[in-house]
Amino acid sequence: MTAIPPIRVLGAIEVDGGNGPVSLGSRQRVLLAVLAANEGSVVPVDTLIESIWLDKASNDKLGALHTLASRLRQRLPDGSLVTRSPGYALEAGADILDVALVEALVRSASEAPPDEALLKLDEAAGLWRGPSFGSTADRPAVQLRAIQIDELRTIIDERRAEALVETGRAAEAVAVLEGIIKEQPFREQPIALAMEALARSGRQTDALRLYSAFREELAEQTGLDPSADLRRVEDAVLNDEFTSASTGGGTAPAPALRLRPSTIERRPGEPIAYATMGSGPPLLFMPGWISSIDAFADGTDPRGMLLRRLAESFTVTVFDRYGTGLSSATDIDASLDGSVDELRAVLGVVDGPQTVFASSAAGPSALLAAAQNPAISGLVLLCTYTSGPDLFTDSDNQSMLLELVEQSWGLGSRILADMIVPGIDATTRAAFARFQRRAASADVAAGYLRQLYNADASEALPLIDQPCLIMHYRDDPAIPYSGARQLALGIANTELVPLDGPYHTPPAEDIDDIAAMITRFGYSSLEESK
Repeated sequence: MTAIPPIRVLGAIEVDGGNGPVSLGSRQRVLLAVLAANEGSVVPVDTLIESIWLDKASNDKLGALHTLASRLRQRLPDGSLVTRSPGYALEAGADILDVALVEALVRSASEAPPDEALLKLDEAAGLWRGPSFGSTADRPAVQLRAIQIDELRTIIDERRAEALVETGRAAEAVAVLEGIIKEQPFREQPIALAMEALARSGRQTDALRLYSAFREELAEQTGLDPSADLRRVEDAVLNDEFTSASTGGGTAPAPALRLRPSTIERRPGEPIAYATMGSGPPLLFMPGWISSIDAFADGTDPRGMLLRRLAESFTVTVFDRYGTGLSSATDIDASLDGSVDELRAVLGVVDGPQTVFASSAAGPSALLAAAQNPAISGLVLLCTYTSGPDLFTDSDNQSMLLELVEQSWGLGSRILADMIVPGIDATTRAAFARFQRRAASADVAAGYLRQLYNADASEALPLIDQPCLIMHYRDDPAIPYSGARQLALGIANTELVPLDGPYHTPPAEDIDDIAAMITRFGYSSLEESK
């Protein structure tokens, strides 16, 4: 068992001085929470003052902040709290900060056999003492990190349940999964695992009842059907495949929906989370703006409907842009160059040529990465564009939306939800707005929105020799149809398919047709590249 780190945020803020918790005042706890939430990054003094005193920065509080930091430094491990312009930073690895230890254990568990992985995940789960950051979790500079850590706890519990199933302790896995399902009823991963665990425990009827209840609630609340992966788990239960596999006979069971994120670096020190799903030839599915891998997989993000359908024909690689979802970070570079580096890094995960699917804001970085790049066999471009400055000409509207996102992310996320997934019901729209706020901070979201407006990949068009399938809704409320014209006029080998309707993200009724076009194109372009 690894020693518990002295700085603890998985519960109420706490520092162990060696002989038990040291005394911290309320302002010291807030200061430590903000620094821990942004571990490794410099937090400006203005942000710290506003977080501690809930007021705008002013000269009369600057001295008080320095005194507070000096006293806190005396209570922390040597060298962990550093002064660095324009503020302070906490530098704490897995031996100093509990959440850093948790993240290290999760990474190690992903590469370990089930028995060993379970031990590591149990250790990670045991470090929680309550809601992360305790009473300071609602401070603006802490809130996003607290949400991300809560999501990490869910991921840990899912992986613990998976390891329990794999080690023959299915009944114990059911108890773990029931708690997740109660908190997040539309998350498919725990539903699939619970069905498998119930079936392996001899409770096939309960597994089918769980699936039926999930299907009915999903249809009523979102209008969606369960994914193909989850339907395969239902078939496995109906055919007693889990039971026969448990007793050493029969065919191998259909796999539960298991998405195991891994990480690569787009640049040194900038980790990117990615994962694969499905089977077939390779296809890279780029996030259109901000994303979270788990939401793509479990249906929380409506844009994941198409991804889940494509995973029936392709081995799909998905990733979260730096600073969003599971690729969490602060003070990010949201430049177009950074996004191109990111895509090139993810392309390197798969050997050989692959189809790249890019939609919305992802178009320009896909174009720049594709130019004279043999790792890309074909481009599928959905509701995207080449040049932002030529397409988005209303500077007042841009400034207004950017200001809304930066200063009122709650309202901004709702407005963007209407643009990205127009026509959805109020419940789904509110859920998508919440998802956006969970996936990225206001600053990160604004950074990538600014990139969308300013990105220009015109120089890449003459260098793209791969076949391209371009699809675009004629009345797209987010990116005008003229974006498709930019692409079709600039790329030599293109097929342009106009789509009817006021949509940016394909509605459920169009998913099958669009997936069929992408599948046909993807298989054809891969054959041409051989």
